[in-house]
Amino acid sequence: MTKKKGRKNKNGHVTVRSKSYGKALKGLQIYFEGGRPKSLKNDGSITFGKHILEKLKEKFGVNFKWIITADKTEIRYLRNKYVVRTAQKLLSSMDKEKWDRTSDIKHDIVDHFFAAAFPTHFATSDTKPYIPGTLGKMLDSKIIPHISNEDRQALIDFIPPFIASESMSSIKSLDAQAQITTMKGLVQDLENAIQKKHQEAWWQKYIQKNILLLQSGYIKAVGKINVNVGNTKFPDFSLVTHDGYLDILEIKKPDTQLLTFDKSRKNYYWNTEIAKAVIQVENYIDSMSRNSDVLRSHLKDEEKIDLKIVRPRGVILAGNATEFKTQKQKDDFRLLSQGTHRITVVTYDELLLRLKNYLDILERHTRTK
Repeated sequence: MTKKKGRKNKNGHVTVRSKSYGKALKGLQIYFEGGRPKSLKNDGSITFGKHILEKLKEKFGVNFKWIITADKTEIRYLRNKYVVRTAQKLLSSMDKEKWDRTSDIKHDIVDHFFAAAFPTHFATSDTKPYIPGTLGKMLDSKIIPHISNEDRQALIDFIPPFIASESMSSIKSLDAQAQITTMKGLVQDLENAIQKKHQEAWWQKYIQKNILLLQSGYIKAVGKINVNVGNTKFPDFSLVTHDGYLDILEIKKPDTQLLTFDKSRKNYYWNTEIAKAVIQVENYIDSMSRNSDVLRSHLKDEEKIDLKIVRPRGVILAGNATEFKTQKQKDDFRLLSQGTHRITVVTYDELLLRLKNYLDILERHTRTK
């Protein structure tokens, strides 16, 4: 008598026992519906299986069930558990892309080492293999906090020739839209920062990082100038103007008090901290003017810039004009500012207003095109 073959069960699961998955994934189960995938081994091994389980565990903890299906891809929350279904077609597409990338990488490795070992027969290729569409999939503003210094440098090197290869209309549109997006973000960021009680050191780092965007007219920021000229001290931070001169920037906090009232004379004068900053900047201006030749030589060697160091100007960024409640305060602030020769006191709200005005002009100019 012939025995009937039992009908093959199209649904089931395997338990992860493969050492390659690591201890953290050992014991998890991989389910299947509509037939067991041919590539799914008894120990749970399957292409991308380890990486998929790691991703699901990172997202859902252990509160998930992974099912490989014939054609369904979905995530549903059922009975207090995330049921994640991935179609075999999706896994096949992932596998194909892996092989495409792996093949390109292997070819690149062979090219590199053969060029080194047999230079007379194989030339070095400076162009690395690229799969069309890769950039489109990767470039997203969410990755910005995670890019490395190497990534940043690669972008800096890549963008100029890319823009140069585009049409003029594309360049203008790209440049304007990029500036608008950047400025809007900076306006919002600066407004939020002013409301918070950051320390002076924080503000110094923030302004130094963003000054070329915050204040037009400057083309380069110069850090601490380390030149030994007796006991002479030079500023921690300077700025190069578009016409090749050097300005000094002294940074204080937005909540720094600007004025103090003199009851006997019925006038306002600089608050102690601002008065000290004015004297400090005046000393810097004097030191830089007296040692202009040494400074110019140093900056030419270290920063690769040739500057005119002729009575540098000073800028003190401090305080907020919202502290002025009367017209007298506003008038005295204006008179005091005009009385500091070659030194300008700029408030944070004035800086913010300049930024907003520039953004407004940029947006209006873009709309008229």
